[in-house]
Amino acid sequence: MFKKPRDPSGPIPDYYSLLQVNPMASPEVIHAAYLALMKKHHPDMKDTAGRMARQLNEAHEILSDTAKRRSYDAGRNNLTGKIIGDYRLLREIAEGGFGTTYLGEHILTKQPVCLKHCHNVDPEFNEILLQETIAMWDLRHFSIPAVRNIIKLDDGRYILIMSYIPGLTLEQVVNKIGPIPAEHVAWIAERVLNALKYIHYHGVIHGDIKPQNIIIQNPTHMISIVDFGLSMVKPGARSDNKGYTALMSPPEQLKGLVLVPESDLYSLGVTMIYALSGDIQAVKHRSVPNYVPDELCNFIRRLIVRDVNSRPKWGTGGNDLCDEIKEVRLKCFGKSSTNLAPIPGLD
Repeated sequence: MFKKPRDPSGPIPDYYSLLQVNPMASPEVIHAAYLALMKKHHPDMKDTAGRMARQLNEAHEILSDTAKRRSYDAGRNNLTGKIIGDYRLLREIAEGGFGTTYLGEHILTKQPVCLKHCHNVDPEFNEILLQETIAMWDLRHFSIPAVRNIIKLDDGRYILIMSYIPGLTLEQVVNKIGPIPAEHVAWIAERVLNALKYIHYHGVIHGDIKPQNIIIQNPTHMISIVDFGLSMVKPGARSDNKGYTALMSPPEQLKGLVLVPESDLYSLGVTMIYALSGDIQAVKHRSVPNYVPDELCNFIRRLIVRDVNSRPKWGTGGNDLCDEIKEVRLKCFGKSSTNLAPIPGLD
């Protein structure tokens, strides 16, 4: 833990301002700033009481130690209750490697929003949040959060404001009820495909389709795909992968190759295996559970073919995948609509 200020009830000291560095400064920059400022404020100089030197020593001790700096940043970066622009941050929703997501509200309208704060000290992550904003800026689809704004804070880091999507992630649903019945996995997959068809048409590859990035709204049977932080807009031969979740990623992504729409389709197929099995081992072995109807099983297996050129493609073979999954649902379950039947065990 970082050292508390002398008054434990007081605010957390701003060590970055004390050392005159940006919160995203590297350890080398922090150390160089400390040495330069200590020459100026050494106890033997004007500050005979050594107050400034002690503060600089304390700041350097915290910010030059990785664990202490991470703990310090965690306390400093908590924005709950603060007002940024026209938005008040109400509570933390989730924390990931790139930042923290908050539930907030517009000060005037009181409408809920989702705010994603890039608190990580690595400038690369700040850039990833900016690229997420660019990828989503013109997207308008009922299964994709709408971008409201992006704000650059005083410390140089960004906070992305999006529409708020209530519900549980697919991972949370599986953790709560176990494997999801095949009929429900089929409608979830159909809605994800609908969203993927839209973003692929607009030249966006999501790049990180996985159970944590699919939100389920059980009462309305709506879904949303979220977290476009690793997405690519019109990727080309020189496009670099910005990261991935290895367990859900297609072979070409693991090799660092350029992503294509079929890359997202592969990850959806693996995500369906997770939803149907609730078993990480089944996901690792790409094994569809035996109870799954043959037509749905074959559909999934087509998505997870290792050769990217052998996977289904949009607009080929007379039908697209959205039409195909409807036909699969009709063959497997005798209907292509669930009539909003709730997922068993999910309140």
